[in-house]
Amino acid sequence: MIRTKTRVGALASALLLLGMLAACKKKSEATLTDTSALGTTTATVAIDTAPLRVSDIQVGKAVGSDKKVGNQTTSFGVRDTMYVSVITDGAAKDAKITTKWTFNGTKVVKESSQTISPTGGTTATEFHIDKTTPWPKGKYVVEVILNGVSAGTKDLEVK
Repeated sequence: MIRTKTRVGALASALLLLGMLAACKKKSEATLTDTSALGTTTATVAIDTAPLRVSDIQVGKAVGSDKKVGNQTTSFGVRDTMYVSVITDGAAKDAKITTKWTFNGTKVVKESSQTISPTGGTTATEFHIDKTTPWPKGKYVVEVILNGVSAGTKDLEVK
């Protein structure tokens, strides 16, 4: 009798631990159930609930249809358009990404923002600057800001 109670207690503890581990998963599942006269349909959808973070800052002279920079470079000509692709991972509602471009560490060339609401996974957001007249030669920095907090910088040079 004592052995049976010990086994039941151990089994209950194991099930409780398993339930707690399942509750700590990074993805939550939402279930959609449709009951109709023809039968019952159930669908399970995984939702990524990881917080949004900047995982990469790509810089180059062009972006693809996926909004990512294919050939990354930090060296530009005086007539080039400079592109930045901000790669984020996770989910958020109304997250604000800002890029701030400066010349020689002091002069702000351009600052622009986009609001995104990714539902999970990887998202690419594209920013660029161009100029009808030649860029002044020198050092440029692009800073990426996520929800008011700096997420990183890239040093660029126009030769």
